[in-house]
Amino acid sequence: MPTTKGTMVTAETDVFLCYSWANKIRADALRDALTAAGLSVFQDESGMRDYDYLTERIDAALRATRALVVLCTPALLSSEYCRQEMHFALLRSYRLHRSRARVLTVLQGMEIADVRPERLKHWRLPRTDSDLSEVSEQIAAHVTRLGAADPRRLGDAPEPPRAPRRDPHELYGREFELWHLHDALFPTDDPLAGGQVAALTGPAGQGKTMLAEQYVRLFADDFPGGVFTAASAAPPPGRPYLWLVDNLPDDIGKPEFDARRAPTPEGRTLVIARQDLRDWVGRDKHLRLGGLGHKAGLALLTSRRPVADRREYGAARHVVDTLGGHALALRLAAGLVTAPGFTGFRDLATALDHPDRDALLLAEQLRPRLPTDHIGSVAATMARAVRAVPAAGREALLAASVLAPAPLPVVLRPADGLGEIVERQLAEVLPDGTTLVHPLVHRAVRTLYRDDPRRQALRLAAVERLGELLDAGREQHRPSSDLAVLLPHVRAVAAEMRDLDEWHLLNEAGRVHTELGDSRAALELYDRLHEVCRAELGESDPVTLAVRLGLGTAYGLHGDHRRALALLEDAHARLTDPLDALTALNNIAVVHSSAGAHELARDLYAQVHAARAESLGPGHPETLDALHNLAIATGRAGDRETARRLKAEVYDAVRTVHGDAHERTLDALGSLAVTTLELGDRDRARQLFRQVYDHGRSADAATNRAAAEDDPDLVVSLLTEAYEMRVARPGPAHPRTLRSLRSLLIEQLRRAGSAPAGAEPLGVLEPAATLPDGVRPEDVRLDADDMDERAELFEFASTHYDQQVKLSGTDSTDTALAIGYLAHATAALDQMDIQFDEAWALIDNAADGLAEDLGPDHPAGVAADLVRRWIATLGGPE
Repeated sequence: MPTTKGTMVTAETDVFLCYSWANKIRADALRDALTAAGLSVFQDESGMRDYDYLTERIDAALRATRALVVLCTPALLSSEYCRQEMHFALLRSYRLHRSRARVLTVLQGMEIADVRPERLKHWRLPRTDSDLSEVSEQIAAHVTRLGAADPRRLGDAPEPPRAPRRDPHELYGREFELWHLHDALFPTDDPLAGGQVAALTGPAGQGKTMLAEQYVRLFADDFPGGVFTAASAAPPPGRPYLWLVDNLPDDIGKPEFDARRAPTPEGRTLVIARQDLRDWVGRDKHLRLGGLGHKAGLALLTSRRPVADRREYGAARHVVDTLGGHALALRLAAGLVTAPGFTGFRDLATALDHPDRDALLLAEQLRPRLPTDHIGSVAATMARAVRAVPAAGREALLAASVLAPAPLPVVLRPADGLGEIVERQLAEVLPDGTTLVHPLVHRAVRTLYRDDPRRQALRLAAVERLGELLDAGREQHRPSSDLAVLLPHVRAVAAEMRDLDEWHLLNEAGRVHTELGDSRAALELYDRLHEVCRAELGESDPVTLAVRLGLGTAYGLHGDHRRALALLEDAHARLTDPLDALTALNNIAVVHSSAGAHELARDLYAQVHAARAESLGPGHPETLDALHNLAIATGRAGDRETARRLKAEVYDAVRTVHGDAHERTLDALGSLAVTTLELGDRDRARQLFRQVYDHGRSADAATNRAAAEDDPDLVVSLLTEAYEMRVARPGPAHPRTLRSLRSLLIEQLRRAGSAPAGAEPLGVLEPAATLPDGVRPEDVRLDADDMDERAELFEFASTHYDQQVKLSGTDSTDTALAIGYLAHATAALDQMDIQFDEAWALIDNAADGLAEDLGPDHPAGVAADLVRRWIATLGGPE
């Protein structure tokens, strides 16, 4: 059946002959020999310029053929045109059946060791002095067998996924590099043989990340488990996946490098870095990405303005050579063709030969990231590209330069000028809708416009906008990824903080960090800023005090009460603004309560509540928060009757404003129920706990309801639900999750009549007093000073497992659950690698068994799989 491509109809052939035009005589002889062996052969007789793309005719012929025969010579390896043909055939063969069976190689004038890509050598190649007739007979036999087993042509392969945003010229000339990566990560044909590590290195701006993205797109079928980074979820066990490490720091050492490898054996690791890593990954696993070749570079440079005459062609070639084939610089140079006053590549070549003062200054700024002999010309191109942007585009670049060199979410994109900088290749819109200004361009704008007064105005506007977005996130029950992507930009504008008004932004950023489970990031942020402010502004400057307040609070969240109180009390004594001083006083009370000084905390909360009631009114949300804090501290100080009265007052006020089902209402009702139970009114407490649970199921609601119920089966069910919820969030390692598991195991042992003396479940959960930004200390504390509890948890889990095996045997669903609990408790000991190995051996089979018995979406199976993923990351790679 003929193949139709557009309006062109091409007859089907057995083989397509790929060769360099410089070797046409030898190619003609090979064609004759293949024809004599009974094969139909397509051979291009017209020739093409090596920097052209595949023509419609060549594309159609490739699609209509069964196999590609490559006449591999030294000239072929430098032919971009032949590279495209081989890449096309290799990729189509891969997508048909992941085999190299459709690409066959005939050598002339070169050694087998020099053949590229390695994929061409997966078949045993004939000797270079072999008779063409014999080689052709072997090829004919192979192609005949292939046709009998699989009649499809290369064009029958599924179309590879297209890059959603890239101009195809940007990947032109990198075809063999894609196969180099594939051969490095898959040195054998066994897709399950994981553990391979490959490195993609080279100077900034050469397209390393772009090439990795293209590789992931084209070879996604090799990674059914997905593509993961250290910031993403844990990879699924048992399925091959790619572990991507981008932007490896330049000063990292070998131990740190090894620690970043894929956490489980099924993973293959691809590391992207600027520095050479051949000593760490092996030379055959290392791809150093240099500049584009002459022809590929010329194709990129002229992709938007074809050369008009030989002088323009010569000038364009000169630009490519002057830039050393630097991919980003060539892309920016290609974007210059739309700039007003662009007269041609000859003027651009002249400008690059004579960089101005700004370009030389920029070159020195970029040199650490771009160590190349062509740095002056690259910097001149970047400066020219940035300077040539119209006013609206320049405003957009300036706005981006005050933020981080990270993707800009839609909510931060400049309203005007974005299209201009995208058109000029200075920015790109990513598939998820975010906008990225390349870090080198970002650095160039900051250097070239470092003294522009407009940047400060734009920075203040960014501060205001980021503050609005973080404030809006307060109403979310849980922080979302929409807030997480803002944090790099918050840190960028915070680095230039100049007055107290901007502290609110950093405070909100700290809140988001902690609510996202990264409270240590908040601590590091505050600690760094505090030292800078002390050195540059002085101990009593308002900005320094604001930072000190945040830093003290962060230490309190991590249980360092002594350091927290020292910082907070010093800030409180120095603050002159009444509202700031009140915030400091509230946070001091929180730390005292966390440290067990409940009477002192109660007295401080009373002061905070009185001040807020006077300034804001008794029904204001912040006043009610203060009253709730006072009620909690009053109960912990021993006066539960007063605590219940105060909590009832808070509940009535919040319910009137928000209704019965609002989160704030349910928190107030749950807190009231806790004190009601403590006062001995079990029936009333049970009624209140059920009301909270029915309106909004949560781990706390399930745990508290369990404490008031009398039915043993219902208690176990509720504690199981609480545990499964906490495994999902805040995660298997969090102390609150481990305490939920402890309560569940104790209840299971009690039902069996073997609970240890004095062992009690967790009981009701009284919320800790909140900070002014809504963060609760127990939600973010990550300390691990509970080793006695962990050891006890392991004993409970071991006993429960032994009893369950005696009761229901080794193959029951209940035993699989008990194994999962034991695995969790074993890993939580967190003492030595052998425990992690033991935990993995337990959980791996148990999680699979639960998924099979209960279904993949059952909460118990989901929780077991989450524990399995967590255990897979423990202990570091071997």
